[in-house]
Amino acid sequence: MSNTKVAVIGAGPSGLAACKTLREFGLDYECLEAGEELGGIWNVEKGSGGYRSLQTNTSTGGMAYSDFPFLDDDPVYPNAQQMLSYFNRYVDHFQLRGSIRFSTRVIRAIPLAESGWRLELDDGQIKEYTSVVVATGQYTCPRLPHKATPGEFDGVHMHVADYLDVKTPHDLRKKRVIVVGLGSSAAELAAELCNPEASDGRSSQVILSARSGRWVLPKMVDGVPLDSRSPHSSEPLPTLMRALPGETGTWLARRAFAKVLRARSAKLGGPEALGLPTPTIQPWEDRPTMSIDFIPALQRGRIDVRPGIERFAGSTVHFTDGTHTQADAILYATGYQLSFPIFDRQSLGSDAPELALYQQISHPVHDQLFFIGCCRVMCALWPVAEQQSRWIAKLLTGSFKLPESKIRQKHAIALAKSLPLMCNFYVEKLRREAGVL
Repeated sequence: MSNTKVAVIGAGPSGLAACKTLREFGLDYECLEAGEELGGIWNVEKGSGGYRSLQTNTSTGGMAYSDFPFLDDDPVYPNAQQMLSYFNRYVDHFQLRGSIRFSTRVIRAIPLAESGWRLELDDGQIKEYTSVVVATGQYTCPRLPHKATPGEFDGVHMHVADYLDVKTPHDLRKKRVIVVGLGSSAAELAAELCNPEASDGRSSQVILSARSGRWVLPKMVDGVPLDSRSPHSSEPLPTLMRALPGETGTWLARRAFAKVLRARSAKLGGPEALGLPTPTIQPWEDRPTMSIDFIPALQRGRIDVRPGIERFAGSTVHFTDGTHTQADAILYATGYQLSFPIFDRQSLGSDAPELALYQQISHPVHDQLFFIGCCRVMCALWPVAEQQSRWIAKLLTGSFKLPESKIRQKHAIALAKSLPLMCNFYVEKLRREAGVL
């Protein structure tokens, strides 16, 4: 067995931020990546779970790493191929490639008796590390609601994790397709499948099944990205905002955010004008659904909106409002649940979806176990992961100490059940504890 100080598991956007930061702080680390290449979900041709038309939901100004801007000719909302190019430039610029072990899957992580972790790899190797940073992402375990839906469906069941384009892995051209969900992936793919100008063809009918309402907004407003006024996650809060007590700043930010979303939604006529169900949540309780083509497709009547699916009967799909339709395929854009299969329940302390972490980073019991890029955010995720990595690096280099386990457990926040973070206020909390990040 060999010993390397820190193991970073995953070479997606968050894992790369961890690698660069640990290197910057002079910490010895090794990155273990199960795939043949880096990029995580953005490496769509390697079966990562992304699809070929995938675009970012945040604009380049807010989602670049703090010290590595996009190219001047990159589009405001890059596609998967452009994002993969960005991540490869980042890795080469900071000379990170040599520290990444590709095609190396971690099978099991076992806490050592006193401190540190033993990792079992798929090639039979066993390695020990003093610390582990988990950066495996949030898109590894698809939610599949059809397994709990009564009846049998004769057509194709498919999750967005399996979808590449209208022809792959199933040919959906000239088919009646139901897209289940109302998140950004559901919106983007529903618009893609009904696009009459699509070079590869389109489905004959697209139905969107939305069990509940969401806040739906365009990505661009008057030619400007909707998020262009939002500060980058690395930017410090103004002095006045830093002086606010407790959660006051976050409270105010959420309500300001809600005011903007409601005003923008009202200019579209509200969800009802688009044929969508009324949101049952406050705007700050989940990220809004953002798309360029979805709203125009709704306005032109290309997408038939229905409520949730009640049951299947052969090729007939029955909805909760008593209506039904014939369908050839169902595409589930119903999201993912957190999954950390390398840990058993005893080591993790809970099932993955219930995992609660101190500062949404540190395990409340295991001092040397960290998770980055696993929280819910109202901004681009990997700039937040970059700041989380700096918090970890300052901890590991002795700039501050963790509270004792009892305090961490008391203040631990559930990853999957907490409200999305107002990013700059969250980063400010990390700064207060660790010093300037």
